[in-house]
Amino acid sequence: MKPILYMAPIMGVTNRIYRNIFSDLFEGYDYAVTPFIRSSKVASVINKQFRDIDVSKINSSFGLIPQILSNNSEDFIRLAKDMFDLGYEVVNWNLGCPHKKIRKKIRGAGLLSFPDRIIKFLEDVVPAIPNKISLKCRLGNENGEELFYLLPLLNDFPLKEIIIHPRIGSQMYTGEVDEISFEKCLSLTKHEIVYNGEIDSVDKFNYFVERFPTINKWMIGRGGVTNPFLAEQIKNLTSDTLEKKIDRFREFHNELFEYYKKELSGQSHVLHKMKEVWFYWSKAFEEGHSLFIAISRTKDFSKYLFLVEKFFSSKVNL
Repeated sequence: MKPILYMAPIMGVTNRIYRNIFSDLFEGYDYAVTPFIRSSKVASVINKQFRDIDVSKINSSFGLIPQILSNNSEDFIRLAKDMFDLGYEVVNWNLGCPHKKIRKKIRGAGLLSFPDRIIKFLEDVVPAIPNKISLKCRLGNENGEELFYLLPLLNDFPLKEIIIHPRIGSQMYTGEVDEISFEKCLSLTKHEIVYNGEIDSVDKFNYFVERFPTINKWMIGRGGVTNPFLAEQIKNLTSDTLEKKIDRFREFHNELFEYYKKELSGQSHVLHKMKEVWFYWSKAFEEGHSLFIAISRTKDFSKYLFLVEKFFSSKVNL
């Protein structure tokens, strides 16, 4: 059975522009979950956040699942209905964002400390919206056993699936993923599970496939940005030489850069967006760390493009 691959939501990076251009140049992903849209009393389809899921501007080949960050059921219901009207039959509820400011406001992973609030939220939302709901979560906020308590309580809800990143919120992205706790989660739920975390190579993917043989859905995050060929490699869809890969990588950069130049105003805004992507891309290059430091200090296009060419002329691990 072929694996089903999801592009993870990475704020500031995997936006509509990135996804569209990626889809023109690479293969492998079946779905993408968008960076979250925050719910609010005034949020609606006219909100600028909805530009990222504007169906008239999306040409990516994979299915798109919009993600909502919310701890208010009424606001979530309004957003989900607006998304359904746009054609989105599945929405994702973010219970995994690890950033401290988000967690302090009892959103994202911060909600995992309050299972009763999660259950009440779903009791209000599920019968009120036409969409199906998937969840993206962690093992807990500060306690890695919080999800153990929550998962059995979720079994009565008709969830599309649950995406689990086996870390706790306070870890952010540091430390090892907790494989033992993830395995325990599988025994506590009747829902379909998507594994998410530290898939950064074909070898690592194959390891997780062997480690969790009942899983066939996999979400790829930072590793898939660093190596845009990773989904293709996992599915054996590419036989490119290294030279050809570098050419495609360069084309990806050039198209993204040119699009941001048209979309954004001023060199600083464009370079800010490109630096967000290079934070991940740089890890694929032998001289990536020092070159990224130089790029992060760059304030004009000519110096930036000079450094980009140094990247593509250095040794790369793809």
